[in-house]
Amino acid sequence: MKATRKDVAQRAGVSAQTVSYIINKSRKFSKKVEDRVHQAIKELNYAPNMAAKSLVTKKSYSISVIVHDIANPIFNEIMVGLQAAARTHDYFVNVCDPHEDIDKYVQDLISRDTDAVFIYVLAMYQDISFLEKLIDCDIKIVVGGNVEIEDENIAKNISVIDANHSDGMKKILEHLKDLGHTEIAYLSGLGPESPLDFRYRAFKKHYVRLFGKDPLITENIPPYDTTSKVGYDMTKALLEAYTDVTAIVTTNDLMAFGSIEALNEKGLEVPKDISVVGIDDMMFAKYFAPPLTTLGFDKVSYGERVFKHLYGLMNNDVSHGTVLIDTNLIVRGSTTHKYNH
Repeated sequence: MKATRKDVAQRAGVSAQTVSYIINKSRKFSKKVEDRVHQAIKELNYAPNMAAKSLVTKKSYSISVIVHDIANPIFNEIMVGLQAAARTHDYFVNVCDPHEDIDKYVQDLISRDTDAVFIYVLAMYQDISFLEKLIDCDIKIVVGGNVEIEDENIAKNISVIDANHSDGMKKILEHLKDLGHTEIAYLSGLGPESPLDFRYRAFKKHYVRLFGKDPLITENIPPYDTTSKVGYDMTKALLEAYTDVTAIVTTNDLMAFGSIEALNEKGLEVPKDISVVGIDDMMFAKYFAPPLTTLGFDKVSYGERVFKHLYGLMNNDVSHGTVLIDTNLIVRGSTTHKYNH
C-alpha cells in the first residue's frame, strides 16, 4: 500500500504540516527533526503526489528540453548538469528530439502544461515562430547552442545562455594564424544564410579582420545537420573545389571527425597536410586519432546554469537576458604549423 504524508508524520513523530514544510523546503527546522522526516520518507518509500501539489501551486514541476540531435554526445554532458540542478528543486526533465516536427512537439508541451523549455540548438530551425506559441502560454524559455536572436519581439521574452563563440572563433583563427595558415576553410553545417548561425558570423568577422579578405566557407544543404557524415561529405566537396586549403574549421567536433576521415581517404594526413579544428570538446575528442584541437567549455556547469536561470524565471527572481559562457581553445594533435606541410 502506498505510504501517505500522514504515515510519514506518524513515523517521524511530527505533524503532517511539518512534513509538508520539509518536503517543500518552505520552512527550516532543526537538523534532528529534518533527519527524522527524511529517514521516515526513506523507510516508507514515500513519494509526494506531484499531481496534487500541482493543483495547489499551479505548476507542473516539469521542464522540457528540445534538442535537435539527441545522439550528439555534447548534449549528454549538458544534461548531467541540468538534471542534477533540476533534482534539487524536485523538477522532472522531459527530453525530445523533434527534428522537422517542432510545431507538433511544441503543441504537445503546451498541452502538458510544462513550466519551462530549454532549446538546444535553436539555430537548426529556419523558422522560429513556434517560440511565440510558448511565450503566449507564459512558458519560460532559455535557448542556446550557437544562436543569435534578431526578432525583437521574441528576444525580449526569452533568455540566451550560450558559449561565447565570437571570442572562441577569434581564438581559433589567431591560433591558426600563429601557425602560418591563411587559407582556412569553414564547414558551415547550418548554412551561411541561417539568420541564427552565430559561429558562421563570428568566423567571417574575425577572418576578415585577421587576413583582410573574404573567408572560404563551404555551405551545407538543407535539411541542415551537423553529424560526422555531414563533415565527411562537405570535406569531400571542399577538396574537389579547392586545392590550396591548409586548415579546416568545422561547426562541431562530430563534423571534424567526419572531415578527418574524408581527408584520410584522400591520402591527406592530419595535421601534416591539413590542420583541423572542431568545436565543443566532446569527452572523447582527446582520444581521436589524431587528438582533436577544439574549442570547449564546461558543459556540466552550463547545464546547471541553464536550469538555475529557468528556475529564476519561473519564480520571477531573474529577468530575461543573454549570458555568455567562457570558452577555451584546447590545442592537441590535429593542428600544426603550415610550414610542416
